[in-house]
Amino acid sequence: MMNTRVKVGKVELRTPLILASGHITETPDFYANTIDCAGMVTRTLKEFPPPDRKETPSPRYVVFDNGHSMLNCEWGNSIPWTEWRDHGVNRVKELGGVVIVSLSGRDIESCCHLIKEFDKLGVDAYEINISCAHFGALHGNLNVDFTHMDELLGTIRPLTTTPIWVKLSYSDVLTDMAKRAEKLGADAIVCTNSIGPGMFINIETAAPALGVKGGAGGVTGRVIFPIALRCVYELASSINIPIVGSGGISSAEDVIQMLMAGASAVELYTEPAINGPDVFVKIMEELKEYFYNNCYRTCNDIIGKALHKRDEHSFARHPAIIDLDSCISCGRCASACNFGAIIEANHQTFKYDIRKCVGCTACASVCFTKAISFTKEPYA
Repeated sequence: MMNTRVKVGKVELRTPLILASGHITETPDFYANTIDCAGMVTRTLKEFPPPDRKETPSPRYVVFDNGHSMLNCEWGNSIPWTEWRDHGVNRVKELGGVVIVSLSGRDIESCCHLIKEFDKLGVDAYEINISCAHFGALHGNLNVDFTHMDELLGTIRPLTTTPIWVKLSYSDVLTDMAKRAEKLGADAIVCTNSIGPGMFINIETAAPALGVKGGAGGVTGRVIFPIALRCVYELASSINIPIVGSGGISSAEDVIQMLMAGASAVELYTEPAINGPDVFVKIMEELKEYFYNNCYRTCNDIIGKALHKRDEHSFARHPAIIDLDSCISCGRCASACNFGAIIEANHQTFKYDIRKCVGCTACASVCFTKAISFTKEPYA
C-alpha cells in the first residue's frame, strides 16, 4: 500500500498535493470541498492593499487550451487579511489541512507585521511571493531583483522560526536567485509562479481581454508545465533546500514528473480552479495506481529519480508499435510524420516503414486512441 506522506523541510504533508494561492483561496471555502489535498496556500495577503486592489479586474480569466490553461490577473484583496487571522487559519486546521500563509514580498514592513500576527496562530509556513507576472509588469519585477531579495529575507528571517518558502518564477537568473534565497535562510523554493506577462485581445472590441490596466496577465496551466518542470529540474541540481513544484500540473503523470525532477511536493491552482476540487481525488487515485503497478511504496522512492540521467544523450531510434485493434484509421499519424515512415497505402489503410522512422514520436503524440507506442529496445 502506498504511503502518500511527504515532507518539505519541517512541514509534513499527508499527500504531496497542495492547493496553490489565488482567487479560490481568498477564503478556505474551496479547500473545504477538496479531498486528498494536504493543505492550502492563502491568497497573497497585504496589510494595506492599494485602493485599486480592493476589487478584482473583470474579466479576470481568459481560459484556453480546452480548459486546462489560462491568462489571469489574480490580484485583489477583497477580503481583509484579518479574516484569515480571526477565522481562516483555524478553519483549515480544523479540516486537517496544513496552512501556508502567502505574503507579498513587495512591502517588507507589512510582511514583518503580518508574520508577527500569524506566528501567534502557529501557521505551518510562509510563502513569500516575489514573482507575480502581471503585478511585476505594473510595478517592477522583483523576481530578478537580488537587492530586494537581500533586504527582504535579511529583515524577515530573524523574525520567525516558522519555515519561509520563497516563490520564484522562470527567469534567466532563477538558480542564482534560489541560491541567494537559500543562503539568506529560506527553507524551500516554490517554482514556478505564473509566467509572463502575456495578453489576449478581444477582436470584437480591440481591447485587452483582461480587465487589468494594460492587459498584462500571468500565463498559467498546462501550457507552462514543460517550463515549470525544467525549472524544478535545474533547481534540484543547484540548491540543497526542498523544492515545491508548481505550474501547469493537471494529472498524476505531471505530479510524478515533478517528483522525479526533484520536487518534494507540488502545488495546483489552474486545474482545480477551472475543473473543480475533484481534480485532487482523480490525481491521487491515478498516483496510487502508478505506484502499485511500479512497486513503489513511498513518494521518496521517486523524488529526484530523473536527476542522475541529466548528462546522458540518447541517439538510439526506437521503432513504433501500432496496435491495430485500437487504431481508428484517422490518418493523424501520417499527417504528423514528416519522414515518410507512415503513409496512406490506400483509403483508410496506412503503412509503416521502419527504415524511414527516425523515432521522433510525433505520431504517438497526436494519436487519439494511444494506438502507437515505441519499443524499449532500439532499432538494430
